[in-house]
Amino acid sequence: MTELLEKLKTVFSVTEPGLVIDKDFLQLREDMKARLNQGTRNDFKFTKDVDCLVLEEWLIKKNIVLGPRPEHCEKSGACVYDVRVDDAYIDFKCIDENLYYNVSEQKLQTHPWVQEGIDAGRLTHYCFYRMHRPEDRPLRENDVVTFELINVLNSQYVVDSLMPSKFDGKFYKVPKYV
Repeated sequence: MTELLEKLKTVFSVTEPGLVIDKDFLQLREDMKARLNQGTRNDFKFTKDVDCLVLEEWLIKKNIVLGPRPEHCEKSGACVYDVRVDDAYIDFKCIDENLYYNVSEQKLQTHPWVQEGIDAGRLTHYCFYRMHRPEDRPLRENDVVTFELINVLNSQYVVDSLMPSKFDGKFYKVPKYV
């Protein structure tokens, strides 16, 4: 795990001093919104959540990491992981300032494929990070966003560690790497 953490530290360092949001990302966000499940989120929250995809999309576009293997993706283009680094299949998770990874009850019910992906070796790790945006709103052209690596953890460990939430679903308090 330490070797993967060190590689991801290097990956995150290439995003410094920050990524500038361009028209290409804004178009990608709109295209992705059409394919993703908004669930019960209002458009403001949903758009902010989709904004979190900027990091993995940028890393793939710049050939810093590899994207999902086509044979691992569903017809819709959905995949249980976001990027590949060596033999690791990693799902990037943008988390809140309190370092909580929250999984809604709806997602728990509609995504049994997570455990299937872990069992099949197509999801090996979660990479938890924070995205620092200029304001609490969806990203706009020329915004500069920065990223903070929190930790990279074994996916089965994280799933097994999910605790019932006083809200809807489950949560995991992500420890910051030392």
